Amino acid sequence: MSSIPSPLLETQQAPERPKAQAKHYPALDGLRGIAILAVFFSHFGGGHSIANPLVHAWSVIADAGWMGVDLFFCLSGFLITGILVDTSKAAHRVKNFYARRALRIFPLFYGVLVIFLLLTPVLHLHWQRAHLLYFLYLGNMVPLIAPTLFSPGPRMGLTHLWSLAVEEQFYMLWPFVVWIMPNRRKLMHLSVVIVIAVLFLRLALVLHHVDPFIIYSLLFTRADSMICGAILALLVRGPSARALPVHLVLPLSALCTLALFLASHSSLHESPLMSSIGYSVIAILSSCLVYCAWLGEHWIARIANHSVLRFFGRYSYGLYIYHGFLIAFLLPWIVPFQRAFNSPSVGGAIFLMVALGLTVTLAVLSYHLFEAPLLGLKKRFA
Repeated sequence: MSSIPSPLLETQQAPERPKAQAKHYPALDGLRGIAILAVFFSHFGGGHSIANPLVHAWSVIADAGWMGVDLFFCLSGFLITGILVDTSKAAHRVKNFYARRALRIFPLFYGVLVIFLLLTPVLHLHWQRAHLLYFLYLGNMVPLIAPTLFSPGPRMGLTHLWSLAVEEQFYMLWPFVVWIMPNRRKLMHLSVVIVIAVLFLRLALVLHHVDPFIIYSLLFTRADSMICGAILALLVRGPSARALPVHLVLPLSALCTLALFLASHSSLHESPLMSSIGYSVIAILSSCLVYCAWLGEHWIARIANHSVLRFFGRYSYGLYIYHGFLIAFLLPWIVPFQRAFNSPSVGGAIFLMVALGLTVTLAVLSYHLFEAPLLGLKKRFA
């Protein structure tokens, strides 16, 4: 994230009024916070089939938290494209861009994987050759290349790394597209073509009954979220930056998303409707949220600018990495919590807060003790 995802981008003090060239807006940090909380609650609070109506209602809402990943994707497309456009004529642009991305992404990602390698005897892990896909940022290709591959052990989950693989693959390809085609209008036209092509690709795959998780996790079937963010970055650098019809598109895309969930009788992403046109609708909805946050004075920006949401946004990359690894350790405790408090709702809520507290503590300590010192090296690639 920047990152999953995307706290990957550097921050600078935001001006009072948004300008396309600014690299940081507090409300965008808040959107990251919303995204990571949505993903966290979907993994720790969703999937319950308990008869308790309160728990069931919460579970249905939490299950829709997977859309937080799409918001991460859109934020990445918006911010990365902005950086690429604004530095398109800068000296050493390739070296500086990739050096800064590597310093933000690689230390935590590979650091955690190395720790698990070292703990192999303790956790009784069993590594296979195909697990190298995760180390090469190809974890999203596992369902396609090695569909029978399991986690190295019951206490280690790797599947959440798929979204980081999608973002890294986007970072490897998209910069060169922007640098080769510096004309804003032509780049925007190409981006629209890509979004349409991705939609038709998904439609074809759904009609051929391809595994929904394959459609969900591949770059070329999920690129429209990032490209919609890129289109937004190009639009806000145009003459009508503050006049986009968000007041119409935002409620329409939100209603369409709700309608797709109702038509699918599920808030998950596996349905044919969601696997085809649903991702496109959510990409548009995410772009509207990003644009509203960028505007600054919109009510969505005021919500996203809350200090609590910005706090979670600041540590969203670590939260995403660690929460996925902690799931296998913590989820078995939810039933004991519910029994201890003699209530599925109260026990489940306390479990969620404990799990969130542990994840936040780990992410904050990791950021300040491990990641931040390495981030100081980014100034060498300004």
